[in-house]
Amino acid sequence: MRRDRINTSIEQLKSLLAPEFLLQQPDSKQEKADILEMTVYFLSRQQQAGSSSTVVANGSYSHCVQEAVSFLSQCEVKTQSHSRLLTHFHSLQTSSQHSQAPRSLSPLGSPIDQATTKGVMRPISHPLWRPW
Repeated sequence: MRRDRINTSIEQLKSLLAPEFLLQQPDSKQEKADILEMTVYFLSRQQQAGSSSTVVANGSYSHCVQEAVSFLSQCEVKTQSHSRLLTHFHSLQTSSQHSQAPRSLSPLGSPIDQATTKGVMRPISHPLWRPW
């Protein structure tokens, strides 16, 4: 029973990794150990690719925040919303420089954003404007 489950799982791995086997060892017969080694190799490569894409995404996020701050800093019109946006983006910049990851993806002014910015959850004193 246990041996059948192991063999079935190895056969499934073999069929899932067939393209990899053709690239690495095109003419050889795959033994169970080869299948397991190829699986470990493939999964470790996938994990490395995933971590590098996270780094790229964080860099893109930081660049976007920098562009938004740059644009808002050049605007001549200064409103309360404008200053709140600048404050929010500056806090994102400083937190991403410390942690290299976006601190908060919550909308500006949301209760979650206020809790992460101020450290304390406070209810919004005025209702949010909604276009509908």
